[in-house]
Amino acid sequence: MMTQSGKKISSRLFFLVVFSLIFLICGASQASSFPFRAVAPGDTVPSLSFTGVADGATLTTDSLKGNGSAIVFWGADVETKKKRSIKTFKATEEVMSFLDERKVKVILVNAQGDAKDVIQGVMTESGVTIPSYMDDTQKAYGDLGIFVVPSLMLMDKDGKIVTGLGYSGDFTDRLKGEVQVMLGEKTREEMEKELRPEMKEKPVEQKEAERHLNMAIVMKKRGQIDSAINELNKAVKLEPDMVEAQGQLGCLYLDEGKIEEAKKALDKSYELDPDYLPANICDARVRAEEGEIEDALGDLKALLFRNSRNAELHYIVGTLLEKQEKFAEAAKEYRKAFELSSKHAEFN
Repeated sequence: MMTQSGKKISSRLFFLVVFSLIFLICGASQASSFPFRAVAPGDTVPSLSFTGVADGATLTTDSLKGNGSAIVFWGADVETKKKRSIKTFKATEEVMSFLDERKVKVILVNAQGDAKDVIQGVMTESGVTIPSYMDDTQKAYGDLGIFVVPSLMLMDKDGKIVTGLGYSGDFTDRLKGEVQVMLGEKTREEMEKELRPEMKEKPVEQKEAERHLNMAIVMKKRGQIDSAINELNKAVKLEPDMVEAQGQLGCLYLDEGKIEEAKKALDKSYELDPDYLPANICDARVRAEEGEIEDALGDLKALLFRNSRNAELHYIVGTLLEKQEKFAEAAKEYRKAFELSSKHAEFN
C-alpha cells in the first residue's frame, strides 16, 4: 500500500510530466475582448444603483436611459489596476468633447468596494473631472460578471449593451468608433476598416524584431531561457509595441524570479493589448508570487470562463490550488491540463 508521502511524490512527478507537456506543445490563444461574462451585447443592463463620491447622491442605470451612456468600471485594490484605471480615465476624458456633442453620458464606477479615501485619492491623482460613483455592494461586479478591470460598458438609449472595452492602445479610437456605430453615423465594417487600415509592407525593423521573437520561441522550447530573454530584448528594442514579445519577456522574467522586470514587461503588454492571454496568465502568477493567491485564482478562473480548453490555464490554477493545500482540486486541474495537452499533441 502506498504511503501518504509516496502519494505526494507520485503526484509531484505527475505534475512535472504535465508541466513539461504543456510548455513544450501548448500555445495560448487570445481571449475574447468582451470584458463581461454574465451579459452579452444586446442584453438589457441590469438595474444597478451607485453612490456619488462627491455628494452621496444615488444614480441608477435605469435613469441613464434616453441617451447613450458609457460606464467605466474600475478598481484600485492593487497598484497595477490603479495605474491601468487612471490610464483609462485619461483616455476617456480625451474624447469627452466628442461624447458630449453626441449626448453620451460618461461616469466612473468603482466596482471593487475600495475605501472612499482610496477612491478620492485615485481621482485626485488622475486629474479627470468625469463624475465618479461607488458600488458599495459590488452588485455590478456579480451581475455583469466583470472580469477585466478596468473596463468600459457602452449602453444605448434603450438601456441595452452595445459593447464592452478593456484598455488598449487604440482605446479612444475604438470608443469613438463604437459610439458612431451605435448612433448610426457609420457601419461596423467602416469602423473596423478605419481601425485596421490596409496592410503595408513591413518595415525592416519590424521584420528583424519578428525574427528575434521567433528565435526566442525556439530558444524557450530548447530550455535556453537566457538566450530567449536576450532575443526578446532585441525584439522589443526594435519594436517596443510588439505585444507578444513584451508578454513573453514578462513571463520569462517571472520564471527567472525577476519580478520587477516581469511586471514592467507585462504592464507594457497589457497597455498594448489587454486581451493577450499569456500575459494575463503571467500577471496572475505575479499576484500569486506577491501573496495574493486568492485574487490570482479569481483572475485565472475568469480567464478559464472563455478559455476552458487552454491547458496552461488549468495547470497554473492547479499550482495555486496546490499551494493552498487543496490537493484534490489541484489534481483535477492537473488532470484536465494533461488531457488537453495530450489531445493537442495527438492532433499535431
